[in-house]
Amino acid sequence: MTGIPDGAPIAVVAGRYRLRELVGTGGMGAVWRASDELLGREVALKQVRLADQQVADVALARERIMREARIAAALHHPHIVSIFDVVLEDGEPWLVLEFLPSRSMGSVLAERGTLPAVEVAAIGADVAAALAAAHAAGIVHRDVKPDNVLLSRPSAAGPLVKLTDFGIAHTAAAPALTATHVLTGTPAYFAPETARGEGTDSRSDVYSLGATLYAAVEGHPPFGTDPGNVLALLARIGRGGAPVPQRAGPLTDLLGSLTDDDPAARPTAAQAHAVLRRIADSGRPAATVVSPPIDPVRVGVQELDPVALPRREQRPRRGSRVAAAIAAAITVVAGLITAVVVTLPDGAPGGAGPSVPPAVTPPTETAGTAVIADVTTADPCSLVDLAALHPFGTASLDLRDDPFAGCSVKLERSDGSTATYALTFQNGLEIAQVTGGRREQEAGYTVISYDPVERYCDQHILLADGNAIQLAVWSQDGWTGSADMCEVTDAARAAVLARLAAQGIGVRAPAATSPLTGIPSCSLLTAEDLSVAIPNATPPRPRFADWGCDWASFTSTERVTLIYYRTLPLGAYLGTPTDIAGHPGLVLPQGGSCWVPFVQRSYTVAGSDGVEAVWLTYEGPGTDAELCQAATALATAAARRLPPPS
Repeated sequence: MTGIPDGAPIAVVAGRYRLRELVGTGGMGAVWRASDELLGREVALKQVRLADQQVADVALARERIMREARIAAALHHPHIVSIFDVVLEDGEPWLVLEFLPSRSMGSVLAERGTLPAVEVAAIGADVAAALAAAHAAGIVHRDVKPDNVLLSRPSAAGPLVKLTDFGIAHTAAAPALTATHVLTGTPAYFAPETARGEGTDSRSDVYSLGATLYAAVEGHPPFGTDPGNVLALLARIGRGGAPVPQRAGPLTDLLGSLTDDDPAARPTAAQAHAVLRRIADSGRPAATVVSPPIDPVRVGVQELDPVALPRREQRPRRGSRVAAAIAAAITVVAGLITAVVVTLPDGAPGGAGPSVPPAVTPPTETAGTAVIADVTTADPCSLVDLAALHPFGTASLDLRDDPFAGCSVKLERSDGSTATYALTFQNGLEIAQVTGGRREQEAGYTVISYDPVERYCDQHILLADGNAIQLAVWSQDGWTGSADMCEVTDAARAAVLARLAAQGIGVRAPAATSPLTGIPSCSLLTAEDLSVAIPNATPPRPRFADWGCDWASFTSTERVTLIYYRTLPLGAYLGTPTDIAGHPGLVLPQGGSCWVPFVQRSYTVAGSDGVEAVWLTYEGPGTDAELCQAATALATAAARRLPPPS
């Protein structure tokens, strides 16, 4: 016996990879399961048989495999097949890849015909996350299709999903034809612009993702396959007008957006991931639903006697209103919201950060005409009308208790009871997670509103650029009757809509004194930092202007939220004072989570002291001590990437 598997050209490749089993073949070569005899692990070897190619195509084939090696080596993501090496054997290149015992989604569909919509959403969410990571690295896959989606053996959490075959990927927009006029990619999953020969970019990948999911629920891609007449198929795709799917259920609207004829109207891969994850989680048993990350709220603030005053309660949860999602979503803690920064008299928060592209919204909704032209200068306080709130109590701006992102108003009644009204800008990724509620049209805008819960009420106004304004009112100290909260919210909404019509969103001068505003929050923690606290961490989810960021796990319940916060001096909180890499900080166990705020800058506003803080929340299983140990380690890693406190 030679020990060479049937069909194998050689027993050992590059002196160390022993071929064991042929697991797949294609037009340009074959994939083998092999043993790495040096490191003692299983790998997949992808062979490109140059001898099978036309002489004119040999150089192209060699370049393709080397391109795949370079591209895949640059990507590290739990839902992308990893590449370990590229070697030459008898002049032919072999890719050494991660081996995943799996089947392709294409083979599963060939066997089962179609898959349930919720199952497809879960698979699609992972593929979308992989594409989002590739697109963030400037890489376009260009051949997203069921055969390039690998599904491991199912487990309680579902199959492990990996996107593979970056062989025709490109690091910039590229035409569909090679120099030898050979069509690359799979025509049935082409976007209309690709079918017309206009090129391919990240938006074309999104269309192909939509066509792949369409095929999974319908049994065929939007325009069929028609292998006997590829030119006719390309002509149909190029004309556009993908048919509405009939079996997609909760995926119907999203598939319509993903396969929109206009590339600019499609969501990004990151947005698609957020919506798909929400749909997938909504169909799981309650015990397996993953909640959004918990944001920090003001707890234990002692404004008078630090001994006599008890710690304040958390703001109530919104329960079923908040769709379970890994993506950064609207807050679980009911009055806490992501917002843009308020102008402080001494030039506090302003700063730069990218706004997330528009969210996917049903085509029947309207979003007025107002837009946030520049997240660095949009002023949420320009939409606050204090006079409209005076019927409910004395209204005054509260400049010391908000995420960076906010404009907050304190309402105080004659009996001493108080409430808070907060106006927030949200980006498209956040608003994509807003589910439930009543959607009504007012003054040309879609308004999403909810019934009051535990002295809390909130509404959202959708803007024309895909961003949104959240209005939330809550009370923690005895304001009578939850309905009162929605009365305040209704008045606030009317005032906001009036100002949008009269003047639009105001502009403030950019502030230069805050070091945090120019530092993207998602840059403060690396994958290595997160690996000790979150298994299989998702890519970062930036909040509005990148002044907040969320990470979660693809496979478990741990999650991390990091928010730039403007707040009271930390001495007003009940917690354990802790040095966080030279920054004054606190450790606040919360039962199921631990909060670690630390100070970046102290300032005085309106005669009162305040601080700009980075507020990190770590949520997951474990004791308070275990959670706070992990949270402190993460906060320390983040603090080390910041300048010294000032």
